[in-house]
Amino acid sequence: ASLLLLVEGVALAVIGVVDGIATVVGKPEDRGASLGVAGFAVAGGALLLVLAQAVRRSRAWPRTPAIVLQLLAFPVATGLAQGGVWAAAVPVFLLAGATLFHLASATPVRAGG
Repeated sequence: ASLLLLVEGVALAVIGVVDGIATVVGKPEDRGASLGVAGFAVAGGALLLVLAQAVRRSRAWPRTPAIVLQLLAFPVATGLAQGGVWAAAVPVFLLAGATLFHLASATPVRAGG
């Protein structure tokens, strides 16, 4: 689960950085909103990286936020699929599903872990 969270975190952070660069060098209709989306993606990627590290260390606390983030990925993937962006939708579906499976099937950690 920690490796999958790491992959998601890196991917989301890279997408945010690339989007931010494209915003700065391009001419978006709403530069502020575009930079906000890029910043949100980088922050989400950083959060996933923190969760990946905590899961790797067998901490108890990251499980719930990681599961919630995986559940939120499904509507994002659905939107991508409805928009015809299958090259992004399929990996998001598969990665979120695999991560959710591993998080849900992992042996629970005792409190204080």
